[in-house]
Amino acid sequence: MTLPDFNYLLAKLDAAPFQEHPFRHIEINDFFSPEHFEAITNDPQIKLPVAADDRDLLRSMDAAGYRKIYFPGTTGDVERYLDWHENKSGSIDNNDTCETFGIVMRIEQFNEGSILPALNDFFRSSAFLERAADKFGISMSAVTADAGIQKYLDGYEISPHPDTRRKALTWMTNINPGANAEALDIHTHYMVFRPDFAYVKDVWAERSRVDRAWVPWSWCETVKRQPQNNSIVLFAPSNDTLHAVKATYDHLPTQRTQLYGNLWFSGKMDLEKPEWRDLLAMKPQHADAI
Repeated sequence: MTLPDFNYLLAKLDAAPFQEHPFRHIEINDFFSPEHFEAITNDPQIKLPVAADDRDLLRSMDAAGYRKIYFPGTTGDVERYLDWHENKSGSIDNNDTCETFGIVMRIEQFNEGSILPALNDFFRSSAFLERAADKFGISMSAVTADAGIQKYLDGYEISPHPDTRRKALTWMTNINPGANAEALDIHTHYMVFRPDFAYVKDVWAERSRVDRAWVPWSWCETVKRQPQNNSIVLFAPSNDTLHAVKATYDHLPTQRTQLYGNLWFSGKMDLEKPEWRDLLAMKPQHADAI
C-alpha cells in the first residue's frame, strides 16, 4: 500500500497569514485535499455506525479502537457520566464554571489499510511539529508534543480560558463525519473579555507566576467560532487567547471529531493557581465596580 503524503500541508502552514482578532492565531480552511478529507471522514473509525443508545455508542467506540483519556471538561467516571446524561440531574464532574461535562475518546489502535495511521503519524512528526513551532517562534528544544484523533461526547464543556502557561502551542482540526456537522452546537468559541473583566488579562500579564484560570461564560463574549469542517486553527496560548466549548448535540448518529494537539513546555513551572473567584479580589481599585 502506498502511504498518503501529507507534506503539502506544510506549504499551507507556511503560507497562512496570522489573524489578530480576537487574538493572534492562524486559521486555514480547506486544509486537506478533497480526496484526503473524504477518505478521512468516511473511514470506519471516524464514521461510526448510528448508535442505539449511549452504551451502544461506547461499545462501538471501544471496538473501533478508541480509549477514554483524561481531558479537561470531562470525567473519568463513565458510569457517572452515563447516569447524568440519561437523567440530566446530579452533580457534574467538571470545573464550577461549567454546567455540563462529557467524555473524550482517542483512537489508540488503528485499522490496517486505513489512512488514519499515516495521518496520526504526520501530526506527531518532526516535519509538522518543527514547522508549526517555527511559525510561532517556539524552540523545539523547549517543548514536548502530544496529539491524537479524538471524539467528544455530548456535554463536553470547557468554559472560557486562555490555556495554562505550560502550553506553548495548541491546534484543532475539524474532521467531523456528519453531513450536518457545521450546523451542530459543538464548535469552539474564540472570545474576548467583556469590558468589566478586561483587567484579568492585566493580572495575568503582570503576574507571571499566576497561572491562567477558567472563568465564567458571563465574563466573556464570542467573537467568532470554528464551525468549518476541514479547518485548522493554531495559536500560542497567551493572556488573551480565550476560547471555550459547550457541546450540546445528539452524539448517537455522529460525534464531534478532531485532530487535536499541543506543544508543552518541558521545564518545571512553579505556578500559583488562583481560581476565578480569586481573580475577583485581584481587580484594581481604580477599575469600575463589577
